[in-house]
Amino acid sequence: MSKYYLTTAIPYPSGEPHVGHSFEMIAADAVVRFKRLRGVDAYFLGGLDENSQRVSRQAAEAGVDTMDYVDEAAERFQSVWNSVDVEFDDFVRTTEPRHHVTVNEFFARVLAQGDIYEGDYEGWYCVPCEAFYTDDDLVDGCCPFHNAKPEWVTERNYFFRMSKYQDAIAAHYEAHPDFVYPETRRNEMLGIIRQGLRDFSISRASLTWGIPLPNDPAQRIYVWFDALINYITGVGFGQNGGETAFERWWPAEAHVIGKDIVRFHALYWPTMLMSAGLPLPRQIVVHGWVDYEGAPMSQTSGHIVRPADVIERHGSDALRYYLLREVPFDRDGDFKWANMSRRYQDDLGNDLGNLVLRTTSMLGRYFDGVVPPADEPSEVESELRAAAEKAWTLAEGHFESWRLHLALGATFDFVSAVNRYIDRTEPWRLARDPAQRERLGTVLGAALEAVRHIAIQIQPAMPRTSTAILGRLGLPPAGPGDWGAGGWTGLPAGHRAPGGAALFPRIEAA
Repeated sequence: MSKYYLTTAIPYPSGEPHVGHSFEMIAADAVVRFKRLRGVDAYFLGGLDENSQRVSRQAAEAGVDTMDYVDEAAERFQSVWNSVDVEFDDFVRTTEPRHHVTVNEFFARVLAQGDIYEGDYEGWYCVPCEAFYTDDDLVDGCCPFHNAKPEWVTERNYFFRMSKYQDAIAAHYEAHPDFVYPETRRNEMLGIIRQGLRDFSISRASLTWGIPLPNDPAQRIYVWFDALINYITGVGFGQNGGETAFERWWPAEAHVIGKDIVRFHALYWPTMLMSAGLPLPRQIVVHGWVDYEGAPMSQTSGHIVRPADVIERHGSDALRYYLLREVPFDRDGDFKWANMSRRYQDDLGNDLGNLVLRTTSMLGRYFDGVVPPADEPSEVESELRAAAEKAWTLAEGHFESWRLHLALGATFDFVSAVNRYIDRTEPWRLARDPAQRERLGTVLGAALEAVRHIAIQIQPAMPRTSTAILGRLGLPPAGPGDWGAGGWTGLPAGHRAPGGAALFPRIEAA
């Protein structure tokens, strides 16, 4: 069995996760679920970036101990991910002892290469994104991502010789054109490489929170050099007994990140790995941002929508579906309540939910919920089977290439095809003619089989709905190797499909 190791970025534990944060986690979770359905052995890592100046300042402002602050935040963040059915295999908090062990081992390797040296730093530092910037990086004197004026910092720190790996990283980009996806982000990084890589600071002398620098405990390791290493902490690097897991899972197939932290993952991290003598991840996958009603989400201004707000009204699967269908992964998107309601009512309620309800209801009405024998399929059933095969092929290709909105589009095109098939074959008319009893059984059997295919195909995006549909068909949840539905087999005659209530009840307009 092949393996697939996928990671998400690790947010700072401040504020409350909003729908924009959830987009990354849900998309990554959906891809991992897809891989598992295909029979791939997948490992999914998340975490929190707790060793930052931003965190220690916010704890001080709140008048609480920093460790207590991050403990409470960790519970809050993990609760939100649980609410949207994001299922990590491991969750690395950078305050954990195992992470400190991994960081120290990694640091020792880089130090032994002569790639760490002491020097003076003077420049702009943005606390919200924990990043250093030059004058050329700023936009009207502000951080390009937070629209806030950074602090001027003068310190004696330790630096990593990223410039030493200028040619090596350029060669890697040349040899691996899909190393950064999408191409627009790859081109941004190539532009920085062509300008010449600069060494970067890996410590701060003014901090007391964080991991002490092994060769100078008076300093703390700078957040990015610390945080990026979580990706190998989660697979046991440098830890007693962790060798087997590291050999099994590293390198990662994909690091999933937001567009504001590309250079740290696509330049800092690979050159750090080169220095430590470790393989590079296969791909850095970059998504855009999700706005709210046309404006950027902002914790500071309170212009956010929380997952709980959506789940309370529409359910977690509806939120997962909306984000994956409405927002192209590689571009910016927008959460709008009107669009959320439209997707819920039209796509989920009228198209998918009604298909499941009327198919299982007709089986219950005409055959007491028991799948009947069927006669030979006609051309219209062959067309339906071809539509299913097309949906599987398209959805698989789009999942593999991170075009998740198109993957769901292919599935819901098939949903529409099945609804058209039912309208065309008119099983309610066939039921009035005893001579058409076998033909009625064929039509309902084909419709039920199509619903089975749909239920498995939507599992990566809507796991709860997938399980609910299969339950209405009298089948167990989808599991490893079920992608493709095992062919067009049909439910056997005599199988009982109990049906059930509407999956997406109509919601009155607020």
